[in-house]
Amino acid sequence: MNVSTTQSVNRIIDAASSEREEKRLREACKQFEGIFLGLLLKSMRKTVTKADLFGSARDEEIFSDMLDTELCERASGAQSLGIADMLYRQLSSPAKPSNISDELKRGTNR
Repeated sequence: MNVSTTQSVNRIIDAASSEREEKRLREACKQFEGIFLGLLLKSMRKTVTKADLFGSARDEEIFSDMLDTELCERASGAQSLGIADMLYRQLSSPAKPSNISDELKRGTNR
């Protein structure tokens, strides 16, 4: 094998590795958005007065937790808030000072 073939193989391996890392980072960002939404919904639910709509308070709590989990999974999968996208762009770009207002402008222009 000559030097150019070895370099080509190394570039292909690096590209494949980089692609796997990007997929892992994107998935981690989606999971972060889901966790964030879950915490947000949990905090919001604490502000609502309890009602005996589903029988006992424990039954309602279980149902609310199940509903919140499903809502978070669907919302983060649909990229509804864009938190995962902004986080991915921030973490995947080379380390350089960024202007937060530019990030916010890009987020509102989707």
